[in-house]
Amino acid sequence: MPKALENFDKCNSTEDHILMRRIQCWPIVLIFTLLSPLLVMGQNKVLFEGYYSVLANSTHVGYYIQRYELDPKKKEFISTSFLRTNAVGGNISESLKAYASETLKPLRYQYTSLQGKEAKTIDANVRKNKRGQDVLQLKTSENGKLIVSEKPLKEGVFFSTFLIYLLLQGEKGIKPGVKYEFSAIAEEDGKAYPGEVFIKSEEVKLGVNTFKTLYTFKKSQFVNFINDVGESIISISPALGIEARLVADPKTATANMTVNNKSLSLLFGNMPKGIENKVYKVAQETPSSGLENKDSQNKPKDK
Repeated sequence: MPKALENFDKCNSTEDHILMRRIQCWPIVLIFTLLSPLLVMGQNKVLFEGYYSVLANSTHVGYYIQRYELDPKKKEFISTSFLRTNAVGGNISESLKAYASETLKPLRYQYTSLQGKEAKTIDANVRKNKRGQDVLQLKTSENGKLIVSEKPLKEGVFFSTFLIYLLLQGEKGIKPGVKYEFSAIAEEDGKAYPGEVFIKSEEVKLGVNTFKTLYTFKKSQFVNFINDVGESIISISPALGIEARLVADPKTATANMTVNNKSLSLLFGNMPKGIENKVYKVAQETPSSGLENKDSQNKPKDK
């Protein structure tokens, strides 16, 4: 069992664009059932890929793309994401590409953020210091100023984007009443913070059976509706009125938004199609109005 799960089974961010990305509850499918057959294939396997519409007080302000894949040759898991908002949402662009070992140990990540004239990049790598201890080396460039630093990496700490990997491996699994505690690195600043996940109830969202999950990290609280393989269907930040909804058609998420196909293909390795998720599959089997009807008929009784 990974060290991080020992904390699992023991049972303030002010930047809006960080919170928009943070409300995602990282999709994935069970690791070890996939790993063996893929080792023979020698090519990356996309485990999840989806487009999200980002709403602020019910107004469409941006889109978010998330992909998880497995590199069977290097035995690494890869998380790639991109956030873009319009003027109402602050004209923000943010990207992340993170790598973890097959046992979920942090390896490296690259993070970029641009909001107006404010630019920030982080190149993070795990390495051994002179004492043989694991440290996270950060090369942070913010508005033209480069800072190099190292932070000790405690056993069991992981990159926050891979939270669902640990959640799915928890001894208690994903079911109502289960609470997990963890310590994860926030990629936007390279610091480790404590967090908590509580699975409250089962509900149907967008035609998908989900678990209503309450999530706390960096003193911020979120509500996520995830399915039994960890896909985030709807994510909400109640305090900010921000919501991210997984959509079947990428055009729904990117409507009236800037989409740079060349930049996205460079970041993801190819242009994301957004079809490796349950909402897309349900849409293929459901009339166009079916998803909205199913969701409205199964609204939660408790808020």
